[in-house]
Amino acid sequence: MMTIATDRERLSPKRQLLCSRENALRVARRIFDHSPGRVSILHTADPLQPFRVSTDPASPGLIVLEMVA
Repeated sequence: MMTIATDRERLSPKRQLLCSRENALRVARRIFDHSPGRVSILHTADPLQPFRVSTDPASPGLIVLEMVA
């Protein structure tokens, strides 16, 4: 059975970069530049994906940042 590290300090440097808010912002900007509209960065409870980018967020309370054209 495989164990997944849930402690951010135990994640690899590459995973830490991918999990960062800065990376989520970079992805959101690319989506917004390609298709202007509503793009949101959501905060999740998942330590392996603490931020998620969405063009249609289901839970407004989770929105950290929103871009709107």
